[in-house]
Amino acid sequence: MTDKEKVQQVINDYATYADTRQTQKQFELFTNDGSMTVYYPWNDPDKPDLVDTPEKLMATFEALKQYEHTFHMIGQSSVTVEGDQAKAYVYTIAHHVTANEDGTKSLMVAYLRYNDQFAKQSDGSWLFTNRELHADFIENRPLN
Repeated sequence: MTDKEKVQQVINDYATYADTRQTQKQFELFTNDGSMTVYYPWNDPDKPDLVDTPEKLMATFEALKQYEHTFHMIGQSSVTVEGDQAKAYVYTIAHHVTANEDGTKSLMVAYLRYNDQFAKQSDGSWLFTNRELHADFIENRPLN
């Protein structure tokens, strides 16, 4: 497997681990000092949410457990490898199903772009150093 393919596999694993609630494995896709920078459409673009400690990362992944089901579909991506560093630009559509108290269900769909940074590890594996998440728009609707 080439380095580019290994980086793409990390991207794919992130989505799979999110959807299967394997939070520890999702967390382990990041370096020890790994982080996320999150831009939401309702926030000031100059003030993103910083997920910059191991505790915050784990809490972010654990938060997905509030949903009955999630489904992350990865769209086009571009991966560039330069030595022991890599970058990726990834489109994702994330679906989140909520079971409401009245028995109905709702669906939140987030249209996301990731601007990712990776570092190659001594064993040849790749890990995220930062995931810059841009939630371009989010829609909420009843689920039939």
